[in-house]
Amino acid sequence: MDLVLTKWIALKGTSVLASCRAEELSSRFPSVMIRDAAGFTCYLSTEREYQISGGYGAAAIYPLGKGGVLGGLWNMLEQINAGMEIDLRKISIRQETVEICEFFDLNPYYTDSTGALLVAVEDGFGLVSVLEREGIHAAVIGRTNDGNDRIIYNQGKKRYLDRPQKEELEKVFD
Repeated sequence: MDLVLTKWIALKGTSVLASCRAEELSSRFPSVMIRDAAGFTCYLSTEREYQISGGYGAAAIYPLGKGGVLGGLWNMLEQINAGMEIDLRKISIRQETVEICEFFDLNPYYTDSTGALLVAVEDGFGLVSVLEREGIHAAVIGRTNDGNDRIIYNQGKKRYLDRPQKEELEKVFD
């Protein structure tokens, strides 16, 4: 099955950091960027893409949260008893998230991604097309497989997804 990611990763983590630590961020970033990032709360509802994905025949839908996209992938694959191959560069991330996570020395792939869904579906590109027509950003990031290996490709380099560590899954930004 194809693995589809809706919206972007680390939306909630970015929003919380931009809201609660705006003064620190203002030492490096323009106020408009901080305000935009704080406004990512407008993306946190997943109700519409959940309905669309379910109606499209998704085999599994997993809402992302505190463990970020990598924690979510691990948990979803445990639930459906599958392996995967994904391309890290296909995971959608906002530039504001990149900058804010770098500022606070956080890994955006483990940062709270509430507001995004992982969807396992036969025709991921078809689902992405439907979601995009509804104004919801989405991307096929990889595929499941019958094995247990959870493989991540990044610029041609292959590595395996490790089980997320407890401290990565419990990071809270308030």
